[in-house]
Amino acid sequence: MNGCTTQTIGNVVIRAKTWNPLRGAKDEVFNYIDLSAVDQNFKRIVGVREIANGDAPSRARQIVRYGDVLVSTVRPNLNSVARVPAELDGATASTGFCVLRPINKSIDGTYLFQWVKSSLFINVMVNRATGASYPAVSDRIIFESQIPLPPLDDQIRIAHLLGKIETLIARRKENLLQLDDLLKSVFLEMFGDPIVNPKKFPVRKLSEFYSSQKDGTKCGPFGSALKKEELVKAGVPVWNMDNIDPSGRMILPFRMWITEKKYRQLTSYSVLDGDIVISRAGTVGKMCVAKTDAGHGIISTNLIRLRLGSKLLPLYVVSLMMYCKGRVGRLKTGPDGTFTHMNTGVLDILEFPYPPIALQNQFAAIVEKVEGIKTRYQQNLTELENLYGVVSRKAFKGELDLSRVQG
Repeated sequence: MNGCTTQTIGNVVIRAKTWNPLRGAKDEVFNYIDLSAVDQNFKRIVGVREIANGDAPSRARQIVRYGDVLVSTVRPNLNSVARVPAELDGATASTGFCVLRPINKSIDGTYLFQWVKSSLFINVMVNRATGASYPAVSDRIIFESQIPLPPLDDQIRIAHLLGKIETLIARRKENLLQLDDLLKSVFLEMFGDPIVNPKKFPVRKLSEFYSSQKDGTKCGPFGSALKKEELVKAGVPVWNMDNIDPSGRMILPFRMWITEKKYRQLTSYSVLDGDIVISRAGTVGKMCVAKTDAGHGIISTNLIRLRLGSKLLPLYVVSLMMYCKGRVGRLKTGPDGTFTHMNTGVLDILEFPYPPIALQNQFAAIVEKVEGIKTRYQQNLTELENLYGVVSRKAFKGELDLSRVQG
């Protein structure tokens, strides 16, 4: 890549204009883009709110234009970036975003967008973030940061190439979401809404299906039972909230372990294959079925272990709770969709429609087939994301042959 230089971002962009909505008519409305409006998976704005001047938060001050690049200045959202689409031209953005408006003769807007999504840029920002409880960078740090700047034609080629890979990545992510939607539809078709109970299944208590009254539910050990200094670098895994995906799946790798000797002291907190692991803090009510491959582990302080007998499939319970949130027993969810509370007492008295075990097994067979497809899609997604990372780094370091890339 010939003629590549570096430039400070502030020299190739202009700042967005600011305004004070409180000075306008209180009932006049405008589109407001806050930090939660950006879909971090797809890097696009999806949750714009229309609010009145009189209700405007103090951070609603920046007027954005079509093509502007928004970069969140707050960790862990430093990779929360998006471009302003045409329909949001003139909207107002939170001051939690640094707004980058490219100077067209100096930099291609899509190239700039690709740069602020790159690991090279994000790593610099993360390293320069300050604040212990609320790490962030300032607009000044972003404007003063360096960007590799090849000729405009090469910028367009790089953006085009990375955009092609991103299209494939987005397609795979959409495929995975569609398969999740398919499983939810199958579940509701087979079992129905638990409140309406259209199949007229008998209503039973969860505690009726515990493996035993002693082992059915268990909260994680208090700090005095498992101290930080007792954790080791390898051994028996300790489950924590990071091992549970909000969609109801187990996440690896484990990051904490104890010795076999310590495990024998804490066997009442054990996690075995097929147990359900539930968070009772943070994102309350996250849960998944443990797959331990005949191994064992323990739960940490903020988790609950649920162990069932043979008449109720753990997969059915997790699916019921994930697909029908707020519609099972007396469990409630908050505005963010998470459960408002979760403890062993709540689980003991939880009532739900109980379908025949044969029907539960039919659903499990469908899930197994769909999960097999999802595994292949996920592997392909991982490969594409790795490819994007390699091509991105090479492109921004000037190591990519762009002669055959069409702009």
